[in-house]
Amino acid sequence: MVHPLMLLRTGMGLSHPEYARLVAERHAGLGHGRMAARREKVSRWESGRIVPEYTAQLAMADIHDVPAEEVGRLGWPHWLYLAVGDGLLRQEYCSGDGAVAVLRGSVHLAEAVSPPGLVLQGPALATQLAAAIVRANAPGHGQVRESPPATVERLDWLSARIAVLEQQFTRTQVPPAALYAAAVAEHRLVVRLLATLGHDRSTGRRLFLLGARTGLLCAWISNTLGEQARAERQTLAAMRAAAAAGDPVLVSEAMLLLALRHLDAGDPGDARLLVRAARTADPHRPADFAAALHAAEALALARAGEAARAARSLDRAAEAAVAHADAAEPGAAPDTDTHRLTLLIARARVALDLGHPREARRYVDDVSRVLAVPRADGMSPHTGLFLLQVLDAHLALGEVDRAAAVVEQAVAITGALPPALALRYRERIDPFLHEPVVRRAADRLTEAGAL
Repeated sequence: MVHPLMLLRTGMGLSHPEYARLVAERHAGLGHGRMAARREKVSRWESGRIVPEYTAQLAMADIHDVPAEEVGRLGWPHWLYLAVGDGLLRQEYCSGDGAVAVLRGSVHLAEAVSPPGLVLQGPALATQLAAAIVRANAPGHGQVRESPPATVERLDWLSARIAVLEQQFTRTQVPPAALYAAAVAEHRLVVRLLATLGHDRSTGRRLFLLGARTGLLCAWISNTLGEQARAERQTLAAMRAAAAAGDPVLVSEAMLLLALRHLDAGDPGDARLLVRAARTADPHRPADFAAALHAAEALALARAGEAARAARSLDRAAEAAVAHADAAEPGAAPDTDTHRLTLLIARARVALDLGHPREARRYVDDVSRVLAVPRADGMSPHTGLFLLQVLDAHLALGEVDRAAAVVEQAVAITGALPPALALRYRERIDPFLHEPVVRRAADRLTEAGAL
Protein backbone atom coordinates (compact mmCIF):
# COMPACT_ATOMS: atom_id res chain seq x y z
CA MET A 1 0.00 0.00 0.00
CA VAL A 2 1.29 3.48 -0.84
CA HIS A 3 2.39 5.33 2.30
CA PRO A 4 0.72 8.74 2.70
CA LEU A 5 4.10 10.41 3.21
CA MET A 6 5.21 9.16 -0.20
CA LEU A 7 2.05 10.63 -1.72
CA LEU A 8 2.76 13.98 -0.09
CA ARG A 9 6.45 14.03 -1.00
CA THR A 10 5.96 13.02 -4.62
CA GLY A 11 3.03 15.41 -4.89
CA MET A 12 5.49 18.21 -4.08
CA GLY A 13 7.90 16.87 -6.70
CA LEU A 14 10.67 16.27 -4.13
CA SER A 15 13.25 13.49 -3.97
CA HIS A 16 14.14 11.79 -0.68
CA PRO A 17 17.19 14.04 -0.10
CA GLU A 18 15.24 17.20 -1.00
CA TYR A 19 12.41 16.32 1.36
CA ALA A 20 14.87 15.45 4.14
CA ARG A 21 16.51 18.88 3.79
CA LEU A 22 13.12 20.62 3.84
CA VAL A 23 12.10 18.83 7.04
CA ALA A 24 15.44 19.61 8.69
CA GLU A 25 15.15 23.30 7.77
CA ARG A 26 11.59 23.54 9.06
CA HIS A 27 12.57 21.64 12.22
CA ALA A 28 15.24 24.24 12.99
CA GLY A 29 12.98 27.12 11.97
CA LEU A 30 10.32 26.04 14.47
CA GLY A 31 12.90 26.06 17.26
CA HIS A 32 13.18 22.29 17.68
CA GLY A 33 16.93 22.28 17.06
CA ARG A 34 19.08 20.75 14.38
CA MET A 35 18.34 17.36 12.83
CA ALA A 36 20.26 15.34 10.27
CA ALA A 37 18.92 15.68 6.72
CA ARG A 38 19.44 12.09 5.63
CA ARG A 39 17.52 10.56 2.74
CA GLU A 40 17.57 7.18 4.51
CA LYS A 41 15.31 8.57 7.23
CA VAL A 42 12.63 9.55 4.74
CA SER A 43 12.86 6.17 3.01
CA ARG A 44 12.42 4.36 6.33
CA TRP A 45 9.51 6.57 7.32
CA GLU A 46 7.77 5.74 4.04
CA SER A 47 8.48 2.02 4.34
CA GLY A 48 6.99 1.93 7.83
CA ARG A 49 10.22 0.63 9.35
CA ILE A 50 10.56 3.52 11.77
CA VAL A 51 8.32 6.26 13.18
CA PRO A 52 9.67 9.83 13.00
CA GLU A 53 10.44 11.64 16.23
CA TYR A 54 7.57 13.80 17.43
CA THR A 55 9.36 17.06 16.66
CA ALA A 56 10.10 15.81 13.13
CA GLN A 57 6.39 15.08 12.73
CA LEU A 58 5.62 18.64 13.89
CA ALA A 59 7.98 19.96 11.23
CA MET A 60 6.25 17.87 8.55
CA ALA A 61 2.82 18.93 9.80
CA ASP A 62 3.88 22.56 9.46
CA ILE A 63 5.06 21.92 5.90
CA HIS A 64 1.73 20.35 4.97
CA ASP A 65 -0.52 22.79 6.86
CA VAL A 66 -1.81 20.30 9.41
CA PRO A 67 -2.49 21.75 12.90
CA ALA A 68 0.05 20.58 15.50
CA GLU A 69 -2.69 19.33 17.83
CA GLU A 70 -3.84 16.85 15.16
CA VAL A 71 -0.38 15.22 15.22
CA GLY A 72 -0.78 14.28 18.86
CA ARG A 73 -4.47 13.45 18.60
CA LEU A 74 -4.37 11.17 15.56
CA GLY A 75 -0.81 9.84 15.76
CA TRP A 76 1.50 8.58 13.03
CA PRO A 77 0.76 8.02 10.18
CA HIS A 78 -2.94 8.87 10.52
CA TRP A 79 -2.57 12.64 10.72
CA LEU A 80 -0.85 12.53 7.31
CA TYR A 81 -4.18 11.74 5.68
CA LEU A 82 -5.44 15.18 6.68
CA ALA A 83 -2.67 16.57 4.47
CA VAL A 84 -3.22 14.05 1.67
CA GLY A 85 -6.87 15.07 1.49
CA ASP A 86 -7.76 17.16 -1.53
CA GLY A 87 -4.43 16.60 -3.28
CA LEU A 88 -5.07 12.87 -3.52
CA LEU A 89 -8.68 13.41 -4.58
CA ARG A 90 -7.41 15.50 -7.50
CA GLN A 91 -5.12 12.75 -8.77
CA GLU A 92 -6.27 10.55 -11.64
CA TYR A 93 -7.34 6.97 -11.05
CA CYS A 94 -4.39 4.60 -11.09
CA SER A 95 -4.62 1.61 -8.75
CA GLY A 96 -6.41 -0.12 -5.94
CA ASP A 97 -3.76 1.32 -3.63
CA GLY A 98 -4.87 4.79 -4.63
CA ALA A 99 -8.49 3.95 -3.82
CA VAL A 100 -7.45 2.61 -0.41
CA ALA A 101 -5.44 5.76 0.32
CA VAL A 102 -8.40 7.97 -0.61
CA LEU A 103 -10.75 5.92 1.57
CA ARG A 104 -8.35 6.16 4.50
CA GLY A 105 -8.23 9.90 4.05
CA SER A 106 -12.02 10.10 3.93
CA VAL A 107 -12.24 8.57 7.42
CA HIS A 108 -10.78 11.75 8.89
CA LEU A 109 -13.29 13.97 7.10
CA ALA A 110 -15.66 13.13 9.95
CA GLU A 111 -13.25 14.83 12.37
CA ALA A 112 -11.80 17.69 10.35
CA VAL A 113 -13.36 20.85 8.96
CA SER A 114 -13.47 20.63 5.16
CA PRO A 115 -12.20 23.76 3.42
CA PRO A 116 -14.81 25.61 1.37
CA GLY A 117 -14.97 25.36 -2.38
CA LEU A 118 -15.12 22.51 -4.85
CA VAL A 119 -12.27 20.02 -5.15
CA LEU A 120 -12.78 19.22 -8.83
CA GLN A 121 -14.10 21.42 -11.62
CA GLY A 122 -13.81 21.79 -15.37
CA PRO A 123 -11.30 19.62 -17.28
CA ALA A 124 -9.96 17.98 -14.09
CA LEU A 125 -13.48 16.85 -13.22
CA ALA A 126 -14.09 15.57 -16.76
CA THR A 127 -10.87 13.53 -16.64
CA GLN A 128 -11.83 11.84 -13.38
CA LEU A 129 -15.34 11.07 -14.56
CA ALA A 130 -14.07 9.46 -17.74
CA ALA A 131 -11.55 7.39 -15.78
CA ALA A 132 -14.22 6.26 -13.30
CA ILE A 133 -16.54 5.14 -16.10
CA VAL A 134 -13.78 3.18 -17.83
CA ARG A 135 -12.61 1.47 -14.67
CA ALA A 136 -16.11 0.68 -13.41
CA ASN A 137 -16.99 -1.06 -16.67
CA ALA A 138 -13.63 -2.75 -17.27
CA PRO A 139 -13.40 -6.56 -17.27
CA GLY A 140 -11.36 -8.32 -14.63
CA HIS A 141 -13.37 -7.44 -11.53
CA GLY A 142 -14.39 -11.02 -10.89
CA GLN A 143 -13.28 -13.08 -7.92
CA VAL A 144 -9.62 -14.05 -7.78
CA ARG A 145 -9.90 -16.71 -5.12
CA GLU A 146 -12.28 -17.61 -2.35
CA SER A 147 -12.15 -15.75 0.94
CA PRO A 148 -11.96 -17.64 4.26
CA PRO A 149 -15.41 -18.53 5.64
CA ALA A 150 -14.87 -16.44 8.78
CA THR A 151 -14.13 -13.39 6.66
CA VAL A 152 -17.17 -14.00 4.45
CA GLU A 153 -19.41 -14.22 7.51
CA ARG A 154 -17.97 -11.00 8.91
CA LEU A 155 -18.58 -9.16 5.65
CA ASP A 156 -22.11 -10.56 5.43
CA TRP A 157 -22.94 -9.02 8.81
CA LEU A 158 -21.26 -5.76 7.84
CA SER A 159 -23.27 -5.62 4.63
CA ALA A 160 -26.51 -6.29 6.53
CA ARG A 161 -25.85 -3.42 8.95
CA ILE A 162 -25.11 -1.07 6.06
CA ALA A 163 -28.36 -2.11 4.35
CA VAL A 164 -30.31 -1.13 7.48
CA LEU A 165 -28.67 2.30 7.46
CA GLU A 166 -29.49 2.71 3.77
CA GLN A 167 -33.15 1.97 4.50
CA GLN A 168 -33.14 4.50 7.33
CA PHE A 169 -31.96 7.19 4.99
CA THR A 170 -35.20 7.07 3.01
CA ARG A 171 -37.43 7.77 6.00
CA THR A 172 -36.42 7.60 9.62
CA GLN A 173 -37.17 8.54 13.21
CA VAL A 174 -33.44 8.78 13.95
CA PRO A 175 -31.83 12.25 13.90
CA PRO A 176 -29.46 12.69 10.92
CA ALA A 177 -26.51 13.31 13.27
CA ALA A 178 -27.03 9.88 14.86
CA LEU A 179 -27.32 8.26 11.41
CA TYR A 180 -24.09 9.95 10.44
CA ALA A 181 -22.26 8.63 13.49
CA ALA A 182 -23.41 5.09 12.68
CA ALA A 183 -22.42 5.42 9.01
CA VAL A 184 -18.97 6.75 9.94
CA ALA A 185 -18.43 3.84 12.34
CA GLU A 186 -19.17 1.30 9.60
CA HIS A 187 -17.02 3.25 7.13
CA ARG A 188 -14.08 3.16 9.56
CA LEU A 189 -14.47 -0.59 9.91
CA VAL A 190 -14.49 -1.12 6.13
CA VAL A 191 -11.35 0.97 5.69
CA ARG A 192 -9.58 -0.83 8.54
CA LEU A 193 -10.43 -4.20 6.98
CA LEU A 194 -9.13 -3.03 3.60
CA ALA A 195 -5.86 -2.04 5.25
CA THR A 196 -5.47 -5.40 6.99
CA LEU A 197 -6.98 -7.86 4.49
CA GLY A 198 -5.74 -6.20 1.31
CA HIS A 199 -7.53 -5.90 -2.00
CA ASP A 200 -5.92 -8.49 -4.28
CA ARG A 201 -8.68 -11.05 -3.85
CA SER A 202 -12.47 -11.31 -3.83
CA THR A 203 -12.51 -9.94 -0.27
CA GLY A 204 -10.92 -6.73 -1.51
CA ARG A 205 -13.49 -6.20 -4.25
CA ARG A 206 -16.30 -6.69 -1.77
CA LEU A 207 -14.68 -4.29 0.67
CA PHE A 208 -14.38 -1.67 -2.06
CA LEU A 209 -18.11 -2.08 -2.66
CA LEU A 210 -18.86 -1.70 1.04
CA GLY A 211 -16.53 1.29 1.22
CA ALA A 212 -18.39 2.91 -1.66
CA ARG A 213 -21.74 2.28 0.05
CA THR A 214 -20.65 3.64 3.43
CA GLY A 215 -18.87 6.55 1.75
CA LEU A 216 -22.02 7.49 -0.15
CA LEU A 217 -24.10 7.15 3.02
CA CYS A 218 -21.74 9.51 4.83
CA ALA A 219 -21.89 11.91 1.88
CA TRP A 220 -25.70 11.92 1.62
CA ILE A 221 -26.06 12.47 5.35
CA SER A 222 -23.38 15.18 5.35
CA ASN A 223 -25.44 16.91 2.69
CA THR A 224 -28.57 16.81 4.86
CA LEU A 225 -26.52 18.13 7.79
CA GLY A 226 -25.55 21.16 5.73
CA GLU A 227 -21.93 20.02 5.35
CA GLN A 228 -21.78 20.31 1.56
CA ALA A 229 -17.99 20.70 1.27
CA ARG A 230 -17.46 17.54 3.30
CA ALA A 231 -20.12 15.74 1.28
CA GLU A 232 -18.30 16.42 -2.00
CA ARG A 233 -15.04 15.01 -0.67
CA GLN A 234 -16.75 11.91 0.70
CA THR A 235 -18.52 11.42 -2.62
CA LEU A 236 -15.29 11.61 -4.61
CA ALA A 237 -13.74 8.98 -2.33
CA ALA A 238 -16.82 6.76 -2.69
CA MET A 239 -16.75 7.13 -6.47
CA ARG A 240 -13.13 5.97 -6.55
CA ALA A 241 -13.95 2.96 -4.38
CA ALA A 242 -16.94 2.07 -6.57
CA ALA A 243 -14.79 2.32 -9.70
CA ALA A 244 -12.11 0.11 -8.12
CA ALA A 245 -14.83 -2.46 -7.36
CA GLY A 246 -16.17 -2.32 -10.90
CA ASP A 247 -19.64 -1.16 -9.85
CA PRO A 248 -21.18 1.28 -12.37
CA VAL A 249 -24.38 1.57 -10.31
CA LEU A 250 -22.60 3.15 -7.34
CA VAL A 251 -20.38 5.21 -9.64
CA SER A 252 -23.48 6.74 -11.26
CA GLU A 253 -25.04 7.42 -7.84
CA ALA A 254 -21.88 9.26 -6.79
CA MET A 255 -22.04 11.34 -9.97
CA LEU A 256 -25.63 12.36 -9.23
CA LEU A 257 -24.68 13.53 -5.74
CA LEU A 258 -21.74 15.47 -7.18
CA ALA A 259 -24.10 17.08 -9.69
CA LEU A 260 -26.28 18.34 -6.84
CA ARG A 261 -23.21 19.82 -5.15
CA HIS A 262 -22.17 21.61 -8.34
CA LEU A 263 -25.69 22.98 -8.72
CA ASP A 264 -25.29 24.65 -5.32
CA ALA A 265 -21.73 25.92 -5.63
CA GLY A 266 -20.33 25.29 -9.08
CA ASP A 267 -20.85 25.78 -12.78
CA PRO A 268 -24.08 24.54 -14.41
CA GLY A 269 -21.98 23.15 -17.25
CA ASP A 270 -20.14 20.88 -14.79
CA ALA A 271 -23.48 19.78 -13.32
CA ARG A 272 -24.73 18.79 -16.78
CA LEU A 273 -21.44 16.99 -17.42
CA LEU A 274 -22.01 14.97 -14.25
CA VAL A 275 -25.58 14.10 -15.27
CA ARG A 276 -24.37 12.86 -18.67
CA ALA A 277 -21.57 10.89 -17.03
CA ALA A 278 -24.03 9.24 -14.63
CA ARG A 279 -26.16 8.10 -17.58
CA THR A 280 -23.09 6.80 -19.41
CA ALA A 281 -21.73 4.95 -16.39
CA ASP A 282 -24.95 2.97 -16.01
CA PRO A 283 -27.58 3.45 -18.74
CA HIS A 284 -29.96 0.94 -17.15
CA ARG A 285 -30.77 2.66 -13.85
CA PRO A 286 -34.41 2.45 -12.62
CA ALA A 287 -37.05 5.11 -13.19
CA ASP A 288 -36.64 6.82 -9.81
CA PHE A 289 -32.96 7.44 -10.51
CA ALA A 290 -33.78 8.64 -14.02
CA ALA A 291 -36.26 11.10 -12.50
CA ALA A 292 -33.58 12.50 -10.20
CA LEU A 293 -31.17 12.90 -13.13
CA HIS A 294 -33.79 14.72 -15.22
CA ALA A 295 -34.55 17.03 -12.28
CA ALA A 296 -30.85 17.83 -11.80
CA GLU A 297 -30.50 18.47 -15.52
CA ALA A 298 -33.49 20.84 -15.43
CA LEU A 299 -31.84 22.86 -12.66
CA ALA A 300 -28.58 23.11 -14.59
CA LEU A 301 -30.43 24.24 -17.72
CA ALA A 302 -32.38 26.84 -15.74
CA ARG A 303 -29.13 28.18 -14.29
CA ALA A 304 -27.89 28.58 -17.86
CA GLY A 305 -31.10 30.43 -18.80
CA GLU A 306 -32.42 27.66 -21.09
CA ALA A 307 -36.06 27.83 -20.02
CA ALA A 308 -37.60 25.62 -22.73
CA ARG A 309 -35.10 22.81 -22.28
CA ALA A 310 -35.43 23.03 -18.51
CA ALA A 311 -39.21 22.61 -18.84
CA ARG A 312 -38.76 19.52 -21.03
CA SER A 313 -36.38 17.98 -18.49
CA LEU A 314 -38.90 18.60 -15.71
CA ASP A 315 -41.59 16.87 -17.80
CA ARG A 316 -39.28 13.89 -18.29
CA ALA A 317 -38.63 13.80 -14.55
CA ALA A 318 -42.38 13.71 -13.90
CA GLU A 319 -42.88 10.92 -16.44
CA ALA A 320 -40.08 8.87 -14.88
CA ALA A 321 -41.57 9.39 -11.40
CA VAL A 322 -44.94 8.08 -12.64
CA ALA A 323 -43.23 5.10 -14.26
CA HIS A 324 -41.47 4.37 -10.96
CA ALA A 325 -44.77 4.41 -9.07
CA ASP A 326 -46.45 2.20 -11.71
CA ALA A 327 -43.59 -0.31 -11.55
CA ALA A 328 -43.93 -0.80 -7.79
CA GLU A 329 -44.85 -4.34 -6.83
CA PRO A 330 -48.37 -4.91 -5.45
CA GLY A 331 -48.38 -4.42 -1.70
CA ALA A 332 -45.12 -2.49 -1.72
CA ALA A 333 -45.00 0.92 -0.05
CA PRO A 334 -42.70 3.10 -2.11
CA ASP A 335 -41.66 6.39 -0.56
CA THR A 336 -43.73 8.45 -2.96
CA ASP A 337 -43.55 11.52 -0.73
CA THR A 338 -39.79 11.82 -1.17
CA HIS A 339 -40.00 11.55 -4.96
CA ARG A 340 -42.90 13.99 -5.07
CA LEU A 341 -41.10 16.48 -2.84
CA THR A 342 -37.91 16.23 -4.86
CA LEU A 343 -39.79 17.05 -8.04
CA LEU A 344 -41.72 19.90 -6.41
CA ILE A 345 -38.48 21.40 -5.12
CA ALA A 346 -36.89 21.06 -8.56
CA ARG A 347 -39.85 22.88 -10.15
CA ALA A 348 -39.65 25.63 -7.53
CA ARG A 349 -35.90 26.10 -7.96
CA VAL A 350 -36.22 26.20 -11.74
CA ALA A 351 -38.90 28.87 -11.45
CA LEU A 352 -36.74 30.91 -9.07
CA ASP A 353 -33.66 30.61 -11.28
CA LEU A 354 -35.68 31.74 -14.29
CA GLY A 355 -37.02 34.75 -12.38
CA HIS A 356 -40.56 33.52 -11.70
CA PRO A 357 -40.88 33.50 -7.88
CA ARG A 358 -44.71 33.57 -7.93
CA GLU A 359 -44.74 30.33 -9.90
CA ALA A 360 -42.28 28.88 -7.39
CA ARG A 361 -44.69 29.74 -4.54
CA ARG A 362 -47.26 27.25 -5.84
CA TYR A 363 -44.78 24.41 -5.58
CA VAL A 364 -43.26 25.34 -2.23
CA ASP A 365 -46.71 25.69 -0.69
CA ASP A 366 -47.31 22.07 -1.67
CA VAL A 367 -43.98 21.11 -0.07
CA SER A 368 -44.96 22.80 3.20
CA ARG A 369 -48.34 21.03 3.23
CA VAL A 370 -46.80 17.58 2.65
CA LEU A 371 -44.17 18.08 5.34
CA ALA A 372 -46.70 19.43 7.85
CA VAL A 373 -48.35 16.01 8.18
CA PRO A 374 -46.61 13.84 10.83
CA ARG A 375 -45.97 10.25 9.79
CA ALA A 376 -45.60 7.26 12.06
CA ASP A 377 -42.67 5.94 10.03
CA GLY A 378 -40.70 9.14 10.57
CA MET A 379 -39.55 11.96 8.33
CA SER A 380 -37.26 12.26 5.37
CA PRO A 381 -33.72 13.24 6.43
CA HIS A 382 -33.91 15.79 3.60
CA THR A 383 -36.65 17.73 5.43
CA GLY A 384 -34.37 20.55 6.57
CA LEU A 385 -33.00 21.01 3.05
CA PHE A 386 -36.48 20.90 1.52
CA LEU A 387 -37.69 23.66 3.84
CA LEU A 388 -34.59 25.75 3.13
CA GLN A 389 -35.75 25.90 -0.51
CA VAL A 390 -39.21 26.93 0.70
CA LEU A 391 -37.59 29.69 2.76
CA ASP A 392 -35.69 30.95 -0.29
CA ALA A 393 -38.88 31.17 -2.33
CA HIS A 394 -40.76 33.23 0.25
CA LEU A 395 -37.82 35.59 0.70
CA ALA A 396 -37.60 36.03 -3.09
CA LEU A 397 -41.27 37.04 -3.00
CA GLY A 398 -40.66 39.44 -0.12
CA GLU A 399 -42.95 37.39 2.14
CA VAL A 400 -41.02 37.88 5.37
CA ASP A 401 -43.80 36.66 7.66
CA ARG A 402 -44.16 33.40 5.74
CA ALA A 403 -40.39 32.97 5.65
CA ALA A 404 -40.29 33.26 9.44
CA ALA A 405 -43.06 30.67 9.66
CA VAL A 406 -40.95 28.27 7.59
CA VAL A 407 -38.08 28.60 10.09
CA GLU A 408 -40.50 27.81 12.90
CA GLN A 409 -41.82 24.82 10.95
CA ALA A 410 -38.31 23.49 10.33
CA VAL A 411 -37.50 23.59 14.03
CA ALA A 412 -40.84 22.02 14.97
CA ILE A 413 -40.46 19.11 12.55
CA THR A 414 -36.77 18.33 13.11
CA GLY A 415 -36.60 19.18 16.81
CA ALA A 416 -33.32 20.98 16.14
CA LEU A 417 -31.72 21.66 12.80
CA PRO A 418 -28.12 20.47 12.47
CA PRO A 419 -25.76 23.40 13.28
CA ALA A 420 -24.33 23.81 9.77
CA LEU A 421 -27.79 23.74 8.22
CA ALA A 422 -29.17 26.07 10.89
CA LEU A 423 -26.39 28.51 10.01
CA ARG A 424 -27.62 28.56 6.41
CA TYR A 425 -31.12 29.38 7.66
CA ARG A 426 -29.71 32.14 9.85
CA GLU A 427 -27.72 33.62 6.96
CA ARG A 428 -30.94 33.83 4.94
CA ILE A 429 -32.93 35.68 7.61
CA ASP A 430 -30.18 37.90 9.06
CA PRO A 431 -31.01 40.83 6.74
CA PHE A 432 -34.55 40.85 8.16
CA LEU A 433 -33.82 40.68 11.89
CA HIS A 434 -35.34 44.14 12.33
CA GLU A 435 -38.72 42.44 11.84
CA PRO A 436 -40.09 41.14 15.18
CA VAL A 437 -41.45 37.94 13.60
CA VAL A 438 -38.03 37.15 12.14
CA ARG A 439 -36.28 37.85 15.46
CA ARG A 440 -38.62 35.37 17.13
CA ALA A 441 -37.79 32.75 14.48
CA ALA A 442 -34.07 33.37 15.00
CA ASP A 443 -34.55 32.94 18.75
CA ARG A 444 -36.27 29.61 18.08
CA LEU A 445 -33.17 28.42 16.19
CA THR A 446 -31.03 29.34 19.20
CA GLU A 447 -33.41 27.87 21.79
CA ALA A 448 -33.52 24.57 19.92
CA GLY A 449 -29.76 24.31 20.26
CA ALA A 450 -29.17 24.58 16.54
CA LEU A 451 -26.86 27.62 16.94
